[in-house]
Amino acid sequence: MSQSIQRYTELADLILELQMAMQEVQVWETKQPSMRALASEQPFCIDTMTFEQWLRYVLIERFKEMIEQQHPLPERCHISPMVEEAFRGLEPKRIKHLILACDALDRFLSRASSL
Repeated sequence: MSQSIQRYTELADLILELQMAMQEVQVWETKQPSMRALASEQPFCIDTMTFEQWLRYVLIERFKEMIEQQHPLPERCHISPMVEEAFRGLEPKRIKHLILACDALDRFLSRASSL
């Protein structure tokens, strides 16, 4: 398997892990945002949707498209701090898997850009 294909496969695994972590915390089943909400230009679409919606319908969907189309991957990703902030009201051990999944995604993309 080529290094490029392997990176897309690894990203797909990380996205699946993020989805499973979101399902565990019960933040996966969120209402799909409108087209207008998706068109937001604010970081994390903070002005038009919840963070859970952004994770599911923006971040994950964009990564899926990158994988399918084999588009270049971002050079870095730092969503873990936002995850910690967005879910700080929840019990820390309850969101541990979600934070670990996002940390792994952050590390993977930072490492991938240095290859």
